[in-house]
Amino acid sequence: MDENYIPLDRQGYTSTVYRLPGDPPRVCKSFDKGRTKDRIDELFTTEKAAYERFTANNPPSSILKYYGVHETIPNGRILEFAEHRDLYAYSWEGSEKGWHPNNEQLYRWALQAAEALEFSHSVGVYNSDIHRINFFLDGELNLKVGDWAGASIDGSVSHSSYRLRYRQCDKQGGDVPRRFGITASTEIFALGTVMYDMVVGEEPWPELREPQDAAEIKRRIGDKDLPDTAKLPVLGRVISKCWHVEFGSMTEVRCAIEAERASSSQVDNASS
Repeated sequence: MDENYIPLDRQGYTSTVYRLPGDPPRVCKSFDKGRTKDRIDELFTTEKAAYERFTANNPPSSILKYYGVHETIPNGRILEFAEHRDLYAYSWEGSEKGWHPNNEQLYRWALQAAEALEFSHSVGVYNSDIHRINFFLDGELNLKVGDWAGASIDGSVSHSSYRLRYRQCDKQGGDVPRRFGITASTEIFALGTVMYDMVVGEEPWPELREPQDAAEIKRRIGDKDLPDTAKLPVLGRVISKCWHVEFGSMTEVRCAIEAERASSSQVDNASS
């Protein structure tokens, strides 16, 4: 491995991310951790196919830019460099310093996430692992959705899936994505939980632990015994509608975020 390929401090569970020399800055994500060759080939092929489909269809800036396959780093794809890393790490470090994003920043991130997922759905790609750790921030704190290695493409089986609190469950605690596959509804539910994370600064039910409380988490999701969002400063109604799957598409989610943002701006202007 060339010594100029510098592993970044924060890495994925299945890959190493290298900072590449040159300007503009780029990274190479290489699948190389704890997987069989067949598994690595699956992840690499899926993510490559997803990014190639995006590139062919004029993707929004809210999806990480893709620059092709690296010539020498094994199983490596060249991607846009996210200067502020992922949203999970950025938010955690901010909370340690007493910082929390303002309402406008929350609206922008939610809108950029919904826009990226709306686009991916329109070309038949469902992320399947919607989480703050897969939302990245550039130098201007614009959100970019990445990590498409576990995506469901044209209805294919996902090679990874949502974490427990981001997974739809039925009234019997059954796993909806596992039973019925990845759909717009499972993606919308997961995005609702991510938006809750953004606004509140933590996942639902921080008092519950995994895996020991997994059954209780599934029960609460299945029974719609979800956190009250009515008093959240922003996005409370949007989050609730995502959790109750009252949106039929990611386009409807994006439009609802835009409408709330516009209404909030009018109120602010009227009171100033």
